[in-house]
Amino acid sequence: MIKTMISPLVLSDLVAATPEGFFHKSELERRVPPQTANVIISQAIESGKVGQEGDFVFDAARLTAEQVRERSLLFPGTFPQWSDKNGLLGHPIAERLQERTEKLEDASEVARRIIGTFEGTVGFLPLDAICKEPGDRTVLETLLTEGLLKKMENLVFDPLRITRGCLRQAHEQQVITPVRQQLIDLLTQKPGQTAPRVDLVEQFGSNTLNRVLETGGFITFVVQIPLGESSWVRLKEADAETAFQVATLAVMPKDEDWQNALDQCGETLRPGAVDGSTLREQVLARSYTAQAAATRLGVRKETLLSAIQDGRALAFVDPEGQTRLAAEETNAIQADPEWVESIASLEILRIIEIATVLNKTQTRIRQWLAKANLGHGKPRWEEVRGRWGLPKTLHEFRDIYTQNKEAYATERANEKANARREQQELRERERNQREEERRQREELRARLLAAFPTWQHAGRADQRILFHVGPPNSGKTHQALDALAEVQSGWYLAPLRLLAFEIFDRLNQRGVRCNLLTGEEFIPVDGATVTAATIEMFNPDESGECVIIDEAQMLADPDRGWAWTRAVMEAQAPQIRVIGPPAVRTLVEKLAAAAQIPLEVVEHQRLSPLVVAEKSWPLENLPERTILVAFSRRMVLQLKTELERYRRRVSVVYGSLPPEVRRKQADRFADGQTEICVATDAVGMGLNLPADRVCFFEMEKYDGRTSRLLLPSEVHQIGGRAGRYGLSTVGEIGATNKRNLKLLRQLFNTQPPILTHARVAPVVEDMEMIPGSLAHRFAQWAELQSIPDSLRGVIKPADIDERIALARLLTDAQVNQLGLETAIRLVNAPTRESSRAYWLECAHAILSNAAMALPPEAPFQIQNATDLEDVEYAISCADIYLWLGRRPEFGYYAPDEERVRTMRTEWSMSIDVALLQQLDTTPRCVNCHKTLPLGHRFTLCENCFHQRSDYYW
Repeated sequence: MIKTMISPLVLSDLVAATPEGFFHKSELERRVPPQTANVIISQAIESGKVGQEGDFVFDAARLTAEQVRERSLLFPGTFPQWSDKNGLLGHPIAERLQERTEKLEDASEVARRIIGTFEGTVGFLPLDAICKEPGDRTVLETLLTEGLLKKMENLVFDPLRITRGCLRQAHEQQVITPVRQQLIDLLTQKPGQTAPRVDLVEQFGSNTLNRVLETGGFITFVVQIPLGESSWVRLKEADAETAFQVATLAVMPKDEDWQNALDQCGETLRPGAVDGSTLREQVLARSYTAQAAATRLGVRKETLLSAIQDGRALAFVDPEGQTRLAAEETNAIQADPEWVESIASLEILRIIEIATVLNKTQTRIRQWLAKANLGHGKPRWEEVRGRWGLPKTLHEFRDIYTQNKEAYATERANEKANARREQQELRERERNQREEERRQREELRARLLAAFPTWQHAGRADQRILFHVGPPNSGKTHQALDALAEVQSGWYLAPLRLLAFEIFDRLNQRGVRCNLLTGEEFIPVDGATVTAATIEMFNPDESGECVIIDEAQMLADPDRGWAWTRAVMEAQAPQIRVIGPPAVRTLVEKLAAAAQIPLEVVEHQRLSPLVVAEKSWPLENLPERTILVAFSRRMVLQLKTELERYRRRVSVVYGSLPPEVRRKQADRFADGQTEICVATDAVGMGLNLPADRVCFFEMEKYDGRTSRLLLPSEVHQIGGRAGRYGLSTVGEIGATNKRNLKLLRQLFNTQPPILTHARVAPVVEDMEMIPGSLAHRFAQWAELQSIPDSLRGVIKPADIDERIALARLLTDAQVNQLGLETAIRLVNAPTRESSRAYWLECAHAILSNAAMALPPEAPFQIQNATDLEDVEYAISCADIYLWLGRRPEFGYYAPDEERVRTMRTEWSMSIDVALLQQLDTTPRCVNCHKTLPLGHRFTLCENCFHQRSDYYW
């Protein structure tokens, strides 16, 4: 699932869709990192649609900073409904207000007046403030039933101006503020500025008091009383010690409170006790605390308390909350062994005590207890006495326990010591294992570093790199091809099959015999000594006299940059002609220096000027010979449909379109059969189109990780396709609206950043050094970052996530069956996430020594966007089949290669035919499938959204 990202444009939609018109920026930081959130907010503010007041972002079209400052004291605003899959589910409040106004045109004057009362308010009013005329309540009830207004207690609110949650907070603020002042006044007059919480609850109510205390300015503290605790409240600025003393004095018992306790003590004094002068002292002299009485009787305090609760002993609670037994009662119990044993029978024993007395393990004791239906683990003495050899009285049990305790403790201590020793030994083994793994990683990294190519050899003196540097449309490729045509020996290396096809045609038309070599096909030409190829197919050992490496900025590409690095550093030709923009110049110079290859820079200037348009170009009035740029297949097809509604003739070019179709579409535009070419940024990669203008429909793109603004380098690369030399006197770039045109001008006038690092990928020899599964080998290679220190400033490992994903689909046994080199070749197949399942099907066929399955059938006729996507998927699977079939290791398993090639051609042509027609690519609601307008940013239509929004409001 592709996650919908928040961008500056989306943020402006978010604040426009929240009823209050603002929300706290922490809501944004819950969805993107704080640093990213700050960047998004800053860029959104520049657009003029978003404002910021403190920690709140707001809709600048509806609110001022002062209004946000005032309203944020009452409530924090609301973050609109948001889905990672579908993005913003709400619609701008301004649009919804306008829709409601239009809906009310046929309503009564009373209904319009009631709705109008909320204009200029925060969004809610008391019921009495709305219903002032006879009949108002009836009309209001109708508005409430239809959901145009909402009600909470005696308040009516407009859900397009405030949500129920914010209303509740605002209401509480209005109610709590006066009560808070009453509480402050009350405590100010009290001694120590404090009062018992129970008194305050009686006066203000529990809920109201809690809300007031949450506003701050008050301290709640606890004073111990005989039977528990007493909670008090004081002003925050009051002296804490004075307030505590006032509260303590208020809850302390008085001497006269002890009379009842004295009446229950009798006349017997405790041994050694001295009668006192106060009632309290007399009670203490004539009674024992529960703990002291339990000690005299040889039981635990808890046991005695249980006996008191069970009626086996009498006790009372003194004014200080202490449970006490009269001395007379205690003496009487102590003198009667049966009475003592009756109380002792309630004693709860610990498992370890029984185990110590019987000299058994605790596990064995638990087993005996479970068998006796005493598995709860807390047996009373009366439940176990006399069992399993236990004595008859608790007194005897305690004596034996005391005798055995020391020996048992020593045995258990030895067991614990042994366990600690084992744990220590385990930690030591784990530490040694980690140390060994670290040592092995270091050794492996050292071997990988030793195997890293130096790229320096004696033959470098006979080579030179000619770096053709300049902007697009500056004649770089033309001059390099002239040099290749002159020596008629070598390679032209392109990033795309489409570009390789173009150069293949151009050279053969010039009389230079040239082969075509891509991952999926090879077209040999008799007597050819030049090959136009996709760069991954280059064989450095057969370089010829001249090697042209186009689009050198791809050196820094995380996925494919390794192929450019290999071509530059391993080509054997005397001439290595590298073509690229100024941003890659420093990187090429560093690579040449690292390999000690002489470098000559050939600077090129743009052959026709390039300017930014003064005004935006609306979609309905696009000039002819314009490339219209969007950044998704979906949007390209939507724009095609929209332009065809204006009776425009349109070509389309996007990445997943088969190269043959892209070429036919481009040729129709070049020949004037179509007026507009709607394309993704695929046009920026060397595709030669005779366009006077490049128009950006979008200024943001999803790059696989996040939705972001275009980079200056992307604007230069794509926009540079405007104004082909010899066909146009000037190239012009623009946008379809004023906002995008302003952004475009800023980016065009910004110098692209310098590229700093080329990429390298692992070779078979590297993988042979690394142990483990194939996926682990790739992952370990990436983790070790085995780049020599001298090259770390210029080289980085490639991103090999797709290879790792495919390698995980193979078992170790399957990799062993294939052999490491063949397995690596297999996972290098051109796959994407959607085609991995077909790749795995092909891999299983190869492992079974069987023919690979044919690609999935494509729809017979392309009638809509879904059919188109299915055909494109079938072609991507065919590419896998043909790619594998072209490899010597797998050719045997592709007996239907020619049939698949024919099917692929037919499918490609069916796409081209479909694109010539008015193919139905209209966006539709995911719920009801109703047609959505162009540029609609949501996946739901208006009606479906309103149906789903009730639960939110």
